Amino acid sequence: MTRRDEVLKNQQSLVRALRGSLPYLEEFHHQVFVVCVNGELLQRDAAPKIMEELALLHRVGVQLVLVHDSQLLNQSSLDTSSFPVAVSLRDLTAVQQQIAAINWKFLTKLCLYGHGIMPLSGHFVTARADERFNILEMDSANGVVQEVDLVAIRETLQLRYTPLLAPWGTGRQGHLWILEARELATELAIRLRAKKLILLENISSPLIEKDRNTSILRQWLRQQTSISKINRLRLECMATACERGVTRCHWLDATKEGALLTETLTSGGIGLMVTNTAYRQVRAAKPSDIPQVWGLLSGPIKDASIVMRSTSYLEQHIERYRLFCQDEDVLGCCELIGYPEQQTVEIAALSVALAYRNQGIGRELISVVLRELKKQGTKRAIALSSHEDNVFINCGFKERSLADLPPDKRCNYDSPQSKIYIYSLIEAGKDLITD
Repeated sequence: MTRRDEVLKNQQSLVRALRGSLPYLEEFHHQVFVVCVNGELLQRDAAPKIMEELALLHRVGVQLVLVHDSQLLNQSSLDTSSFPVAVSLRDLTAVQQQIAAINWKFLTKLCLYGHGIMPLSGHFVTARADERFNILEMDSANGVVQEVDLVAIRETLQLRYTPLLAPWGTGRQGHLWILEARELATELAIRLRAKKLILLENISSPLIEKDRNTSILRQWLRQQTSISKINRLRLECMATACERGVTRCHWLDATKEGALLTETLTSGGIGLMVTNTAYRQVRAAKPSDIPQVWGLLSGPIKDASIVMRSTSYLEQHIERYRLFCQDEDVLGCCELIGYPEQQTVEIAALSVALAYRNQGIGRELISVVLRELKKQGTKRAIALSSHEDNVFINCGFKERSLADLPPDKRCNYDSPQSKIYIYSLIEAGKDLITD
């Protein structure tokens, strides 16, 4: 491979990456991400790259709210037998100084490497005593979030500043309470109705799977007896945030370069993602989906019944398409062409991304479409396929003849190598419709 070929290949890879990130950039514009940064990361070589990635998200319109922890686990003078770490009043001054030092270091690194980010640190949180520490029979300085000044944070974001919160809060009488950073970030994400809560840690999640539903995660946590207290707290914070309205929560090993951008702007991701909603879903297409749909239909086509669609055709008829999506990545699609006089709909242009075939995506897409059509009062669904063993047969379609097609379709029938399949929605059982 010549130098010119290598440069061209790299450019093509960059174009594909940018094209793949467009749906995410559109979705995340003006959305709030609450990011909790492990304080130890600020001591590592990874810190400048992390700041650069945060700056890139800021530049494309993501509204960042940053929280850092205070590395209290590294303090030998503190009681670390519990978590959150117990802080007594006699340790308060030293801990306060440590948090202030980390806060200043974070501000400095953001200014040095976070090009375009204008951080603003302030007291946005009021706190109260943490009742979990009453049993320790000590004068505790540990607190939990009581109130968040949402108006001040939102005004800060509207002015294009980035709020930076240290893990402390003031009480009603001026008392300083030490907060657990991840719990603080969780409360912020919930109250701000954030799109994402992201934990940038210095280690990977103990879970092997990259994606978890909250109910499955809760069940897994109940079964674990050896998981460390801090890891349990991280996972419980993620589950709580999703259960209370945050769309996605992520745990990333930020020592890996590009972890933040890979997780947020690609379908594969790199860390643990927790969600309380459907990560995979079937939905109607919208105009911004046209590049992905066109790419799917113009890929390797083995079924001769799939007619190539131009981008101009898609622009005019994108509302006909139903998409199987993993997050915002389109993995499968089909077109619904109606024949109102016969109360019939054709399921056409069924296509699944090559890397995701033979995983049940086509069958799930068709099943959801059939439920939609039955609710609308459609009597029949038709499809053409040149495959002997095809997904339509597996979904209950029956092979029929040319005479069974609607007149308009019969007149334009130009796929003699394709077989005709029909599904009667009148005869379909009640179990076809599930909400």
